[in-house]
Amino acid sequence: MSSKKLRFGFVGVGRRGLNHMQIASQFEEVSLEAACDIDESRLKEAASTYGVRTYKSLDEMLEKEKLDVAVISTPTPLHVPQSLKCLEAGLDIILEKPISLDMREVMDLLKAVEESDRILLVGFQSRYSNVIDKAKEAVDENTLSMVAGYWYWTIPIVKWIRLRSQGGGQMVDQAIHLIDLARYLAGEVESVYAVYTERGRDTEEDRATGFDNWASYVVAMKFRSGAVGCIYSTYALYPGVLRAKGGSGGAVEDKATRESAVTLDVVCREMLIRYAHPAAVRIYRKGKEVEVHTLARDPTIDMYKAFIEAVLTRDKSLLRTLYEDSYKTMAISLAATESATTGKVVNLEEFINKYK
Repeated sequence: MSSKKLRFGFVGVGRRGLNHMQIASQFEEVSLEAACDIDESRLKEAASTYGVRTYKSLDEMLEKEKLDVAVISTPTPLHVPQSLKCLEAGLDIILEKPISLDMREVMDLLKAVEESDRILLVGFQSRYSNVIDKAKEAVDENTLSMVAGYWYWTIPIVKWIRLRSQGGGQMVDQAIHLIDLARYLAGEVESVYAVYTERGRDTEEDRATGFDNWASYVVAMKFRSGAVGCIYSTYALYPGVLRAKGGSGGAVEDKATRESAVTLDVVCREMLIRYAHPAAVRIYRKGKEVEVHTLARDPTIDMYKAFIEAVLTRDKSLLRTLYEDSYKTMAISLAATESATTGKVVNLEEFINKYK
């Protein structure tokens, strides 16, 4: 591998942006150079912690800095316009999910990526998890019958995500990780049918927090293989739900066995593969002991490791979440929203082709 230092610039340094900076700083192949954000306090924190030069404008940062990589962690409506600017500037990109709330934007960015020689990775980091590796190895493609998952959550911490117009809802912003894993483990989706409701988060108390979104979501999927899937999610619960307490009142420490508020099941003939996000995969086979695999490290670290090597070698095959594939996950989430608002089953290929 080349000894060249990759010069990173960070677009958006809120909670997730600072997390990206912390992870990128662990790699000797990376030099943290610059950050931009509209929030002065966040920029000061980034500068004092990582010694980066700071900007309030992406245009100014791109003009004044000589960068190799942009990491984009801004609100979703900014993702595509900022990615297009960074591609035009010749940068490789790590883009936080979701890509966009607008399928036309998703396809515009796909065209730009395909016409570029740059690498654009989407932050579906769970695909790089060692426990997901074990799940994928266990799947019997010939008998895979069903994928079913849930994401139980509360009103989002980040205020703009509470807004349907900015965050897109739980199935777009957060449970999209489960949709992506369903694709990764079960293959491509043929059609989508969804129903959403505002019941459960439609009180005056909820509105006073700035919440304006659907509360609960159910998405049914038919896979090209003939398998079926269902992802359901909610913002109607409370922090810490399903985190069991021991007799002394302390949280149970065995993350491999405690209930998870985020779970994905893969059902094959006489086998259940259960992913308890993010900590463990348990594999149940008829007549055999339960097989347990636990998380070795933050999968975002492994995602960065693969990305850095891919950028240095220009080998895209090292990556599991290239834009050229990940846009299909985004399409499922947006097709689900269309189904929920129209009441119709959405054929995914037709949905994508409308925007080509």
